[in-house]
Amino acid sequence: MPTQAEESQVKEFLKRAEIKTMKKDLRALREFDALKERNKIAKIKTLEEQRLEQAKKLEEKERLEAQTEKVKREGVLEKNAVEERLAEKDLKEYATEQERQQIFQFETQRLGFEKQADSIDKEKNPALKLQKNEIYVQKRNWEAKLKSVSEQEKKLEDEQNFIAQKSQQSVIGPEKKSLEQRRSDIDKEIENIEKKRWEIEKQLEGLENRIKEADKSYEQLAQERNSLRQKILGADKSLREIYSVIIARVEEKRRNESQEQRFSKEALAKSRLEQKEKVQRQQFGGQAGAGQGGKDFFNKMPVPVPVKEKILKTAQSEEEQRKKFIQDVEGWAQNKNNAPTIKQQPSSEIPIPPKK
Repeated sequence: MPTQAEESQVKEFLKRAEIKTMKKDLRALREFDALKERNKIAKIKTLEEQRLEQAKKLEEKERLEAQTEKVKREGVLEKNAVEERLAEKDLKEYATEQERQQIFQFETQRLGFEKQADSIDKEKNPALKLQKNEIYVQKRNWEAKLKSVSEQEKKLEDEQNFIAQKSQQSVIGPEKKSLEQRRSDIDKEIENIEKKRWEIEKQLEGLENRIKEADKSYEQLAQERNSLRQKILGADKSLREIYSVIIARVEEKRRNESQEQRFSKEALAKSRLEQKEKVQRQQFGGQAGAGQGGKDFFNKMPVPVPVKEKILKTAQSEEEQRKKFIQDVEGWAQNKNNAPTIKQQPSSEIPIPPKK
C-alpha cells in the first residue's frame, strides 16, 4: 500500500501534468485564433487589388457607354435606311426594263442577307446569351458549394493538427487513445470531403468548357454577322449606282423639257407680237410682204421641231381669224359708202379702231 509520501508525489505529478497540459491547450488555442486572424487579413483586399477592381469597373462603364452609343447610331442608320427604301420605290417608276431586272436581283440578295442577319440578332445570339447565363448561374452555385466544402476541410485539417500536437504532448494513456480515435475519425471525414470537392471541381471544369464553347460560338456568329453586313453594303452600293444613273437621266430629261417649254413660250410670244404688228400694218395699208418676213424670221429661230409645229398651228388659226376680221371690216366700210346720206342713227356695229 502506497505511503502518504508516495500519494503526495503522485498528486503533485498529476497536478504539474495538468497545468502543463492546460498551458499547451491555451497555446494551441491562441495559435488557432492567430491562424483565423491571418486568414481574415489575407482576405482583405490590398491597394493593388482595389486599383485593379476600380479599373475593371471603369472599363465596364466605358463598354456600356460604347454599346449604348452603338445602339443609338444603329437606330439612326435604320431610320435613314427606311427613308432610302421609300425613295428607291419612287425611282423604280423611271427605270428601264433592264434596270428593273438588276434592281430586283440585288434587292433579292439584300433581303436574303438581311433575313440571315436578323436570325442571328433575334434568335441565335439571344439563345446563346441565355445559355451562357444559365451556365454562369450553375457555376456560381457549384462555386458556393466548393467554398463551403473547402471551409469544412480547412476546419477539419486545423482540428487534426491540433489533435496531433496534443496527442504527442499527452502522457495520459486514455486521453492519448481518445485523441488518436478522434484523429482517425477526422481523417475519414476529410477523405469524404475531398471526394465531394473533387466532384465539385469536375463539375466546374465541365462548366468552364461549356463557357469556352459558347464564347467560341458567339465569336463565330459575330464573324458571320460582319460578313453578312459587308454583303448587304455591297448590294446597297450596286443599287445606289443604278439609282444614280436613273436620277441623272430623269434630271436631264426634266432640264430638256424645261428648256423646250421656255423656247416654246418665247417663240409663241414673238410670233404673236409679229402677227399683231402685221395685222396693224395690213389694217392701215401696211406692206404686203410682212407675212413672209415673219415666216422667215420664225423659220430662222432655234426652236425644236415639235414646238415649231405647235406654234405654226397657232399662227395659222390666228391668221384665219385675222382674215375674217379684215373681211368684216371691209364689208362694213363698203356698205357705209353705198348708203344714202341721211341722219345717222346709232349703230351697234363695231367701229373701226383709230390709228395709233
